[in-house]
Amino acid sequence: MQTDIQVTKDERKAHLILIADEKNVSEELINNELKNALSKAGVVKGIKENTLDQICRSKVFGRKIIIAEAIPPEKGKDGKIQIKVEPEKRSTYDKGIDAEKRVDHYGKREGFYTYVEEDAILATYKPPTRGKNGFTVTGEEIEGILGKDVALKNIQGKNTKIISNNLIALKSGVLNKEDSKLNIEQIIMLEQDLGIKTGSIVLPLEADIDMIVPGDIKSGFTVQCHKITVMGNVEDAKVTANILEVKRGIIGTSDLPIAADNLITGFIDGKRKIKSKFINVTKEISGGSTIQADFVRSHVIQECSITARYGIWVDYLYGSNDFLVGIDIDEQTEYNNWIEQLDGVDKALIEIEESNKSLIKKGDSIKEMKKRMPNNPAVNKEFEKLCMIEDKINKIEKITEALKRKLQLHQSNMYVGGSPFILIQLGFTKKVMTKDKVKIFNNFTIKEFPYEKSKPFIAGIYTLRNEEVIGEQDYNVQDIKDIMENYRNASLN
Repeated sequence: MQTDIQVTKDERKAHLILIADEKNVSEELINNELKNALSKAGVVKGIKENTLDQICRSKVFGRKIIIAEAIPPEKGKDGKIQIKVEPEKRSTYDKGIDAEKRVDHYGKREGFYTYVEEDAILATYKPPTRGKNGFTVTGEEIEGILGKDVALKNIQGKNTKIISNNLIALKSGVLNKEDSKLNIEQIIMLEQDLGIKTGSIVLPLEADIDMIVPGDIKSGFTVQCHKITVMGNVEDAKVTANILEVKRGIIGTSDLPIAADNLITGFIDGKRKIKSKFINVTKEISGGSTIQADFVRSHVIQECSITARYGIWVDYLYGSNDFLVGIDIDEQTEYNNWIEQLDGVDKALIEIEESNKSLIKKGDSIKEMKKRMPNNPAVNKEFEKLCMIEDKINKIEKITEALKRKLQLHQSNMYVGGSPFILIQLGFTKKVMTKDKVKIFNNFTIKEFPYEKSKPFIAGIYTLRNEEVIGEQDYNVQDIKDIMENYRNASLN
């Protein structure tokens, strides 16, 4: 029996022609001879066994039949970019409250913004892989097909960089996806009010991010950002910033505090608690506000309480105001805390002494009886009780001494050096004057202890001379401007 085996030039196919033979050969013999012939011709891969069996059974002679085909290579996996930063998951509902009954309107809104730190991995590139190799009919390898590739640079936006197979944030900021690109933004521009639609927004103060609110910050919400610019009002909201500029004003009567290193606003109206380093109010502070700052500047101040580390500068006063200048506010707070603790300890000592007055009075006689009758149960019982009371009193006295030392430390650190001042540039409004005489119901104090309070007059600067607050009308307003402006610039840098 004869065979003719033809392999294509690219070795992707092999054809077989079985030449007629007069001998009556068996199926098995044909199969063995064909396999030997294929092997001699170099055809070792992709042999069609079913076709081979059919030829053997049917004894197909003289026909050109495809007996082997190359094993095709497989395609590998495509390249992939995996976004690593997902929107923060924020609770929509108050914890502990039935979600179906009450929505937390003041909470953060899921997906409204996503904050990322500097050097955070935004996305990771996974390169394509090559598929499994194929084979020609002669056994030569055909290299696997490489999957489709993608490029990180296609999603690289501003303030990002590519390092190795990662897209990295160059700066801390808010992730923004635009035109398939990932950007790190350092300005958040809201569409309208900060309120129900946006929810509360809390960003790290150390991140150099500016938030611009075209409308108001609504009551009940919490806002924190490095710099916040509000085109409208700040209502009864909790606001914390390094720089806070409110184009209109701060209003409300809640206990939610406002804290900003530098605060610029049109007015402050209402019983708000505000803490800052530098406050500049173009119109007035009024309505019972409580202000703590290093410097305060306002056109009008009326019916307010202001504690300033270095100085207060006001054009006009109206109504009754409390000014305290020359005090380190944080040290004063610590001092007051220790005072409260000392008062509590003193009360505890008085209660122990009062409730055990009779026992303490008999202390010496009980001790003497203990010496004379050491085995007397009644005497021993009285003696043990006396010892317990004396031990409590000794412990309280030691605590008292420690608290007094802390008080002395904070008291010595509480007073600010330099020349703290209160400047009333233009005087009192007519409503607090009678026949050109000022009604003395403003309380001006420069350093709390042991200095006397001042006696206000129409206009001038109040400073400290020796142990007395004095008022003078001779001063240079440019010097005051320079002091405050230099301080403000230094605190911004």
